Amino acid sequence: MKNAIGVILGIALFAWLFSLCSPAGVNKTGHEYMPDMYHPVSYETNLYSAYYWNHWENKSTLNKAQLSQPRAKVPGTIPRGYTGVYYGDANALDIVRGKNAPNAIPAQVNGQAPFYYANNENDRVRCENDLVGNPFPITNAGLEKAKPLYEVNCGICHGEKGDGQGWLVSKPDAKYPAAPKNLISDEMISAGNGRYYFAIMYGKNVMGGYSDKLSYEERWQVIHYIRSLQAKSKNLEYNEKANTLSNVETPAKGVAAGPVRVHAAAATAPVAPPPTK
Repeated sequence: MKNAIGVILGIALFAWLFSLCSPAGVNKTGHEYMPDMYHPVSYETNLYSAYYWNHWENKSTLNKAQLSQPRAKVPGTIPRGYTGVYYGDANALDIVRGKNAPNAIPAQVNGQAPFYYANNENDRVRCENDLVGNPFPITNAGLEKAKPLYEVNCGICHGEKGDGQGWLVSKPDAKYPAAPKNLISDEMISAGNGRYYFAIMYGKNVMGGYSDKLSYEERWQVIHYIRSLQAKSKNLEYNEKANTLSNVETPAKGVAAGPVRVHAAAATAPVAPPPTK
């Protein structure tokens, strides 16, 4: 009898001492001999089951919908295999694309690039003030490439001419909730390139963002194409030999001889309240 009581007390004592080490959490490993085997640091990219063993606490638990989505790149980085280049002329662009030698290996040109602006009005104004020029020179090939990109992604609302009369709006039975921006208006002609790029990244009002649909280069080429529509509406030139729309965008084989572009981004910036004493 005494032996049985001793065994029971021993088991109870062992269970109590063992329970002091459980459960594992945050910086407490608990009774796990090799915690990283239970809680691996890496993500299981193709895992569809509940994210149970791969966390230390409930706050970081991912659900099945999140686990089934592709992993996004780290914010502010360019993925491996892509190149981040600011182009001074068309020759530099050709070198990156591997056209400078028969055995050259082309790089993926700016498929993704960091964007250091949040989706708010202050950063929209800051973006317009900061992103003045277009990093790509005006080329006929770039405009030809951008034409179908514009018509598919932008023209359905903003119109093939950029006048805001796309077929989603102009059809007799159209019920579009808001009028798209007239891109060939004087306001948008004087708008800075950063305003267009910001709108492509985040959208505006009813318009959604296109950061996942257009690459870095495609965004800038579409902006070039919009500028060409603006020039056409004013009977001006905007091609690889001449730019009489503004003095900003540089033609690949010419000069920008248009007027100075003065946009109103700075004037419309929200005014900060005076400091309190």
